[in-house]
Amino acid sequence: MREIVPGSVLSHIQYGYLKVPKKIKSQCPSCSKSGEFLLKANFYQVNKTGLFAEGSCSLCKKPSVFVIMLNDDSINNGDEPRVYIYDPLATNGPLDEIQGKKRIPQDLVRSYRSALNVSQSKDHSATAVMAKRVLESVLKNFNGDKMNGQTLAEQFEHLPKNVDLSKPIQVLSHLVHPDSQFYKMLELEREIDDETAGLIMELLEGLIEYLFVLPERIDSLHERIEKKY
Repeated sequence: MREIVPGSVLSHIQYGYLKVPKKIKSQCPSCSKSGEFLLKANFYQVNKTGLFAEGSCSLCKKPSVFVIMLNDDSINNGDEPRVYIYDPLATNGPLDEIQGKKRIPQDLVRSYRSALNVSQSKDHSATAVMAKRVLESVLKNFNGDKMNGQTLAEQFEHLPKNVDLSKPIQVLSHLVHPDSQFYKMLELEREIDDETAGLIMELLEGLIEYLFVLPERIDSLHERIEKKY
C-alpha cells in the first residue's frame, strides 16, 4: 500500500460529517504514470476502520484499489481521512533508497530500520525512542559532534549552516544552461532516446517532489501533530 498525500486529493464528496476523497492524482501501479482516478466507494461496506474504493487510471484505463481509512478523529473532528492505493511494487519508502548507498551513514540506516520495525509491531513507546534516535543520527551527520548536548530544536536551527539545501536547484541551473546538451534536447535541437526521456521524467518528478510535495507533506504532518496535541 502507498499513502496518497493530501495535496494529491483533487476533490471530495460528503459522507455524513466526513469529506471523502472523490478524485485523486497518483502514480498508477499499472502504467507508472501520474494519472487521475475517479473513486467509486462502496458505502454499503463502510465500518469504523474504513472503506474500499476503486478507480481507473485516466491514462491507461486500468483499475486500482484504494483504502480510505476512517477513525474517531476524522469522524468527530471532520479531518480528512488517510487514503492508500494498492501498489504491489510499493517499497519501504526511504529505507529501500538509502540502504546500500555509501554516503548514507550506516547508523542512520540501522536506526531507521529499527524505527520502521517497531512501528509495524505497534510498540509506540519504542517507536518514539527510535524516532528520536533517527533524528539525532540525521542531525549528527550534518552538524557533527559540536552540537552534542544541544536540544533537537537547536540542532535543527543550526542545520542550514552545515547543509546547502539550495544545491539541487543550483545543479539544475547548470543542467539547463543554454550551452548544455540537455538544454538543446529541450529545444528539440538534439534527438532524445528512450533512456533520456525516462531520465527527464525522473528529473521532473524529483523537482516537483522537492519543491511542492515534500514541503506540503511536512506542513501537513506538522499541522496534524499540532492539532492532535
